[in-house]
Amino acid sequence: MGLDFRTDPETLREIVDDPAALAARIHTLAALDMDEHPEARSEYATLLRIAGRLDDAALEAELTLAAADLAGDLRRMVRATLLVGHVRQYRGEWDQADTMFHRAEKLALYLKDDRLVAAAAHHSGRSFYDQGKHVEAALRFRLALEIDTRIGSPKVSAVWEAFEAAMAKL
Repeated sequence: MGLDFRTDPETLREIVDDPAALAARIHTLAALDMDEHPEARSEYATLLRIAGRLDDAALEAELTLAAADLAGDLRRMVRATLLVGHVRQYRGEWDQADTMFHRAEKLALYLKDDRLVAAAAHHSGRSFYDQGKHVEAALRFRLALEIDTRIGSPKVSAVWEAFEAAMAKL
């Protein structure tokens, strides 16, 4: 993705330091033919979510999942399922979000892809954190942390911060 965001240590949500850059990137992506650029659609959906345009983000995330499903690419399906779940989380659609994260994790386990299993656990933890379910969040973050540490993921510090945030709420 073209933009980097800090994470608010209290909410675990992205902080937009440069709203103009975010709007410009969204505008650039909107001009693309998304059917020809599936990764651009994923980025577009993510940035729409971060910008608070949740209805648009939900549509783009669902289209990303449909395209991955049609392509039969299971790893793309996991990433797209996480994308849909994250938008549902931001919309407060907890059951749908948690279902998507669970599906993504099951498929990642089937694929024996530790990176995707850790991502699914991290996303699930963020959803539980948003719901005020801090024990569940800490457990999910702990799983993600164990996997990310074992595989040498660059996401270890972000997951550690999320784990500490959840533990501080207990």
